[in-house]
Amino acid sequence: MADRTTHSTILLHLPDVGRVPRLLDAAVPLARAAGAHLIALAVVPPFVVVPAMDATGVTVTVENHREAFRADAKRMKELFAAATSDLTPTPEWREADAKFESVALRILEQGRCSDLIVVPQIDPNSDGSTLQEDPVRIVMESGRPVLMLPNEGAITLPPKRVMVAFDGRREAARAIFDALPLLQRADNVSVAWLNASPATAGDLPVAEICATLARHGVKCQGLEGRATGADVGVELLRLAKADGADLLVMGCYGHSRLREFILGGATRHILHHMHLPVLLSH
Repeated sequence: MADRTTHSTILLHLPDVGRVPRLLDAAVPLARAAGAHLIALAVVPPFVVVPAMDATGVTVTVENHREAFRADAKRMKELFAAATSDLTPTPEWREADAKFESVALRILEQGRCSDLIVVPQIDPNSDGSTLQEDPVRIVMESGRPVLMLPNEGAITLPPKRVMVAFDGRREAARAIFDALPLLQRADNVSVAWLNASPATAGDLPVAEICATLARHGVKCQGLEGRATGADVGVELLRLAKADGADLLVMGCYGHSRLREFILGGATRHILHHMHLPVLLSH
């Protein structure tokens, strides 16, 4: 069997105290299995500048939310210490301050020196989510694989069953090899290809990537589905559920238009409706 690779440094972003237990329940077993150095990062959200509403031209800088976050961060640190007390190597707690910039920028600064970045799915019901979370930017700009954890549903990490979405494009290829440490430890890996033509029926569309993965000690088989356009994301989640997957691996498709990231329809659907962890690379 080929030598195993590993995610030796894992950065976990903790955006709010309410989700810390769920995030730790996922990330700690992952770090333990990999023998990884786990870094928890809490980022004080930026100041909010409120424009003047009258002719005075005086703006107001709001920072009550920053003080509230600092208070919560103390509890987050305690929870992290308790959950990681037996981890080797010794885990690390970090705090940063977004100041007048963004939380995403602070995550990017530290995440680019990690093997894997772990973030939660955006929670529209979480107070301060718009200030604390920008997972799309993390995926698109970090140059690192990003493991996104769903806000609902069971999480099994390290995953025993993995489904890889592969279409032969750059993003999908990168995601597969970024996920290699997890694929090598999984019991079952399926490589899904949508809309195989009659000339490439069965496993042929994924035969070469499966052969390459086999050389890394990954046993995998092809999985076929059919969908077009906006239905691709729906079909990938359906296939993952039918396959009993604990993890979906996929490329993140999109482009930057000025300061806004425009995601492909399949990626956007999965980020909103994911029921299992998703490893994304761009």
